Amino acid sequence: REAALQGRVLLIENEEAVLEFERDVLTGAGAEVVSSMNAEEMKSLLQKQSFDAIIVDGTVPGGGGARELYGWLTENCPGMEEHVLFTFSSVAEPEVRSFLQEKSVPCLVKPFEVADLIAHARRLMQKAQAASAN
Repeated sequence: REAALQGRVLLIENEEAVLEFERDVLTGAGAEVVSSMNAEEMKSLLQKQSFDAIIVDGTVPGGGGARELYGWLTENCPGMEEHVLFTFSSVAEPEVRSFLQEKSVPCLVKPFEVADLIAHARRLMQKAQAASAN
């Protein structure tokens, strides 16, 4: 059994049932989770609080899409773009997939395995903790 997740996750999801499920999974695994259902609140939270990982639906309302959200993070929260996981309800368009591959941004397509969500969150948090230790 792996160690509990340690750190803060900002979870942004546009479907309430999925948001609750993902929040329960991450909280159950040990993470402190702050959640929202829109990109504007995500941006506001990121400017006021610190997080170890961001898990965001690539089609969240007000976000403009994965490329736009990634760009906003790069510009407004330098370094946080390295700690983001995008989720999608279906396989992303080819140009979105190639963008994510080009930037080495992890993504999951729903429905995904609970273990995959936890493993991705763990990797992002470990990367954040390693960065803050340097």
